[in-house]
Amino acid sequence: MRWVIFTGGVLLALASRAEAQSALEVEGYAPAAFVAADGDGPRPVVVALHGNFDRPEWMCGFFARIVEGRAFLLCPRGVPRTDAPGQDRWQLPLAVPLAREIAAGRRALAARFPGRLDDGPDLVIGFSQGAHRASRLAAADPERYPRLQLVEGGASFWRGAARYGSSRGRVAFVCAVGWCEQRGRRAVEAFERGHVEARLERRPGAHHALDVMEPALRETFQWLVADDPRFASR
Repeated sequence: MRWVIFTGGVLLALASRAEAQSALEVEGYAPAAFVAADGDGPRPVVVALHGNFDRPEWMCGFFARIVEGRAFLLCPRGVPRTDAPGQDRWQLPLAVPLAREIAAGRRALAARFPGRLDDGPDLVIGFSQGAHRASRLAAADPERYPRLQLVEGGASFWRGAARYGSSRGRVAFVCAVGWCEQRGRRAVEAFERGHVEARLERRPGAHHALDVMEPALRETFQWLVADDPRFASR
């Protein structure tokens, strides 16, 4: 009975945190979604990039359960799909304009929560198309994006893994399908040759299903932040 009460309370807390997401007006761009960090004082930022034909609310709703209030969770919207009228579906722009949208979203978040955003590097989560974009962003600016969680994508775009290692980079690949695992293992080997910490976790049995991969996502997220005191619970 105690276990049932405890787990019920945890699930309720996780659901409440996911429901706490809000819209964020971003100058020059469509509104982003975000979930505020718990507590007071500066907290880091986790940027979560959705897949093609998705919505940022889906990313923030799911990954709020992973971040657990330890950071601000920012989910950029991107640009609308023109082939899905009335369906509220979005895709991400290429890496350069996406970097500008992320920067604008971060400024909007800082204006909404003065003094609350840590100035250090962001952790980036990418799912599917978002993983592809995240890998491009990190390869171009490893100091800004040294820690990555790439889910169902992003393993085929790496060049110069040794250069990424100079940023104390740490990369986690999480896969549900075979092609992701195959490419991810090759990427992990390349990273390790470049002295970058990298790992791959696979949870087979579903295609692009985040809920199936949730245990692996929790485990690898904790690995990414384990030595970062900014993510300590308060």
